[in-house]
Amino acid sequence: MGSTHTSTAIPAPADWRELFSDWDSIRQGYPYVDEDEAVRDCVRRLGAAEPDLVPFWTLGLLMLAPQVAFGGPGPGVEDEFVAALRPLAHRDDDGSCTHGWHPYDIDVDELLEQLPEILEALTSPPPLDGLLPRELVPERCLEEGADGESEPVSLSAPDLLARWQCPRTAPGFARAALDYVFATVD
Repeated sequence: MGSTHTSTAIPAPADWRELFSDWDSIRQGYPYVDEDEAVRDCVRRLGAAEPDLVPFWTLGLLMLAPQVAFGGPGPGVEDEFVAALRPLAHRDDDGSCTHGWHPYDIDVDELLEQLPEILEALTSPPPLDGLLPRELVPERCLEEGADGESEPVSLSAPDLLARWQCPRTAPGFARAALDYVFATVD
């Protein structure tokens, strides 16, 4: 599977750019890899992932959610997708999180459009203190009153990084992916 970038904000496999390129080609409707196999591979990797890689593989399935929802996946693909995400969607921290806003609150399609660039920043090696907020969330999220929530506007890059690293973020993205394919969390 290759080595892992573990000293980054969001650990990712060394070949994450190739994976995201494949997934984005599927999302854009111009796949150059087998769509069903890409979903199944991501499901398998999420199931076998070390805890620090769960957010990455969850984002992968979120990136593949449009294919599962609207791309006519093969037999069993949607069931595997849903079965992989449901247990994660039920996880939540023990209530110790005090963040009001998390990256999973961003409109999914808007996030997916910029996710490769955002992940580029999140997988950068330290120090991460030079990152700008616009590198961590879609630009529209930083406009006052863009979605009725002003919190992302007031957050610094370190605050946004903390939200990406929050234990509630991966379960939130799992719920977003399930919602995208019209599946319930239960």
